[in-house]
Amino acid sequence: MNSKLILTTLICSIALTSCSNSQAQTAIADLTQTANIEKTSAIAISQPKESATTSTEISKSSIDSASGGRCTEINNHLFIGNRIAKNKYNNPIYPMYLCVGGKEVRSYQIVTGRNFTQQRNRNQSGTQSPLPNGKYRIGTALTPGLLVEVGKVEGLGVRQPFLPISPLFNTGRSALGFHVDPSYNKDPKEDGTSGCIGLTTSADFKSLWADIKNYQVRDLQVAINTKAADNPDVAERQ
Repeated sequence: MNSKLILTTLICSIALTSCSNSQAQTAIADLTQTANIEKTSAIAISQPKESATTSTEISKSSIDSASGGRCTEINNHLFIGNRIAKNKYNNPIYPMYLCVGGKEVRSYQIVTGRNFTQQRNRNQSGTQSPLPNGKYRIGTALTPGLLVEVGKVEGLGVRQPFLPISPLFNTGRSALGFHVDPSYNKDPKEDGTSGCIGLTTSADFKSLWADIKNYQVRDLQVAINTKAADNPDVAERQ
């Protein structure tokens, strides 16, 4: 109701009923307060409420969850995430986490691809780029490495141990697996891998193999954020 109309009606009523001056002032104050409350309520209703979480925040949260949730799964697995540094030959160093029961138990530093192949198509054979993003099944036994760049490890019964992995998705890449990179920080021409997961020391490889057997790890998740042609929706975050 219009506040001016209320006050006019009140004054007319006071004149007819011969109220006292103090009673009239009290009545006018009460009606004025009521009018102000109605006006405030009308303004609040006309303005839309601000959403607690905007669509931008939801989207960002989803992306962060997908790339950072390395140990959210219950089953024991390995997870390779975003690069953490570069070695002296400018080759990216990636972290590989051992996840047991949904918690991070240990991490390893690995290399995959070479510094000049990082942005090539990771699903195309022969590119020597890092292995594609996705889920892999880890082999159950070590096999002898057939290439010089499969490093030597003593005490495992296999001179140049190679642990194969199989992609659980369609890709043109094959013959991928874990091995030691014998040229890490030693030879600029061979530093890195042709797409395999290269451990930087033989001690790390032995530790990894022990962890895989001890925790019965069969799954590998790769989520490397690069500008590679096969992963255009996830930009590299430096």
